This record gives sequence, C-alpha cells and structure tokens, in this order.
Amino acid sequence: MKRLIHILAFLSVLTSVAFADPIFVNDPYEDEFAKMQKYFNSMLDKHMSAPAITNYNYPRTNIQDKEKQIIIEFDLAGVEKKDIKLSIDDHNVLNLEGKKEQKIEEKDKDGNYVRKEIFYGSFQKAIQLPENAQSEKLETNYKDGILTITIPKKPVKKPEVKVIPIN
Repeated sequence: MKRLIHILAFLSVLTSVAFADPIFVNDPYEDEFAKMQKYFNSMLDKHMSAPAITNYNYPRTNIQDKEKQIIIEFDLAGVEKKDIKLSIDDHNVLNLEGKKEQKIEEKDKDGNYVRKEIFYGSFQKAIQLPENAQSEKLETNYKDGILTITIPKKPVKKPEVKVIPIN
C-alpha cells in the first residue's frame, strides 16, 4: 500500500510537470532570443533609415518621349532653386544633384515621431538621354516645386543600306 501511494504521488508530480502551463516554465534561452531579436530590429531600423536607402527613389520623376521632344519632370517640393545643380556629361547623361533642408523648430528637436516619411538630405539622380536628344538646346523651368526640362530631339538618321553584289 505504501508503495502504491508513492507511485501515485510520483505520477501526480509527473503529470503536473508534463502538462504544466508554459507560463511557469522558465526557458533559459528565451531571454537571449529576445535580446537578439531586439538587437537585429535596432540594426534594421538604423540601416533602413539611412539616407542612401530612404532617398533611393527621390526625387520622383516623370519622363515623356514625344515626337519632337523629351520632357522630364522632377518633383522637388520643398527644395530651393539655389540647392539644385543640373548638368550633362560627355556621355549624354543628365545629372541632377541637390539637397533638401529640414527646417527644425525648437519644439520638434526631440524627434519623437510616430512616423517619419518625408525625405531630407542630399540626393542625386542620373538619366541617360537618347542619342537624338539635342542637349545643347534644352530648356528648364522651376515652378511650384516641379523642375521641368524640355529637350528637343533631332530626326533620327536611318542607316544607309548598301547592297553588295554576290559573284
């Protein structure tokens, strides 16, 4: 009988442990995984907010290829004209560079944003122009945060085909 009581007590303890609520079970690795998760999340947040990543598509651009001209529009809302540099290199690549300054008010210095999507900082964008673009005759217009560049096109000269006689 004494042996039966010991067996029942042992089974009772065994079932308590086997079916215990997971809240009370202490996993020694749980804290370490939580620390690793927090570390990786902080790394991702830090790198995903870096200017090289956040401005990858800035400024937004529209390009129209019309019959006699190419029209390029850059959305530069909040960028001052003096902070924009436009150039064309020897390979007919149009380069736009600039910076968008943030006007920080005293009350916003703590930076406790819930969400921050507006880009501030330096930017650069390059667009390869076609061979028939007359870049020396381009016109620019900057109005209401939109930089419009109009580039006339010269007619495309079709290559001449020379028929070679076969002997």
